[in-house]
Amino acid sequence: MQPFRNLISVRDMTSPEPPAASIALAYDVRALGKTEAVGRLQEQFRHVRFRPLHESWFGDALKQVELVIGALDASSPAEVDRFCVNLRESGRPDAVIAVVFNAGIEVTRRLMQDGVGDVLVAPVNEAALAVSLERALANLAHRGRRGGANGEIVSILKSGGGVGATALGTQLAALLAQGGVKVCLVDLDIQFGLAAMYLDLRNSVTMGEVLASGASPAEVGFSSNLASHASGAKVLAAPPEFMPLEALTPKLIDDLVSALRRDFEVVLLDLPSAWTAWTNRVLRLSDRILLVSQLSVPHAHLTKRQLSLLATQRLDDVPLTLVCNRFGGDTPAGVSRRSVEAAVGRPFDVLVPDDGRLMNEAINQGVALNALRRGTKLGKALEQLAASLSPARVATQAGGR
Repeated sequence: MQPFRNLISVRDMTSPEPPAASIALAYDVRALGKTEAVGRLQEQFRHVRFRPLHESWFGDALKQVELVIGALDASSPAEVDRFCVNLRESGRPDAVIAVVFNAGIEVTRRLMQDGVGDVLVAPVNEAALAVSLERALANLAHRGRRGGANGEIVSILKSGGGVGATALGTQLAALLAQGGVKVCLVDLDIQFGLAAMYLDLRNSVTMGEVLASGASPAEVGFSSNLASHASGAKVLAAPPEFMPLEALTPKLIDDLVSALRRDFEVVLLDLPSAWTAWTNRVLRLSDRILLVSQLSVPHAHLTKRQLSLLATQRLDDVPLTLVCNRFGGDTPAGVSRRSVEAAVGRPFDVLVPDDGRLMNEAINQGVALNALRRGTKLGKALEQLAASLSPARVATQAGGR
């Protein structure tokens, strides 16, 4: 495989042209201090309309403006908590520049993990603020240039370990690709992910290489550089070596998802079992969640716990498909579908029948199920799962096979 640095497109080192339309920016008066400072910034950034933020809860403001300069006191745990909740609920944390009074390493790290665009220490140096603002405006311009990006993001969430979610994800990617959908499977389980191995792709670009390149994911042409399975599905693999989950950040996830939306019609994100500092961000950016479980008492409790956590994190507005994998196999005595659905509090949307022999054979050979056998119950269930994705084109093409 060629060195990953050769897969990165040449960076555009020129400054982006100022957008023709004016940019609205709301600021916390504590962050900028004297009105003279605001006037000087207004003189420097003539296409930016500055307006004071009359309340610290800037989530609603981001529905009306493109950028926010917020302020918080790191010595107040309650204020830090409110600010971080505000960041997550805004849906656009990268559009926020945080000015921190009494700054400390822990608070700065927490803000960065929650995806804040930049952190500045109060009192703010006007030159540093100008540089930060230029960077934020460049990001806006870059986002505008790739405004056609509208791929579907589907996150695969496990109720617990051993439910077979990765196997379903790989087969779902292969099925969609065979139907003519431009699809990518991304293994975000960067410690123990095996998605590439399940499809026998040994030379696929890995998340470790993306991180080591030092470039933004937006600069990577994923469509042309990722390895292709025989079905046509592309795979961004987990690294072969151990990597801490903290190596990924909400900001990196933002850039990665934007780039993948740009390059593919459907992106399947295979998540680790553990919740991380960036799991909330991944799910918030998703168009659909596939929650995979199976019929057992422990998995019923784990599924209910995941659904409760999604509600607590205010992610219950993201469309969710509840999948029962290995249905009808060696189900423990007394554990019925109806009893599990009652315990979970909602019915299963898709039942994937248990066919361990066929699935294991596909995994061992690294092929799609229908390359081994056509018209199976397992294959039909996967077609139903593909049809549960929202784009009509996906449902039509995958089901049409």
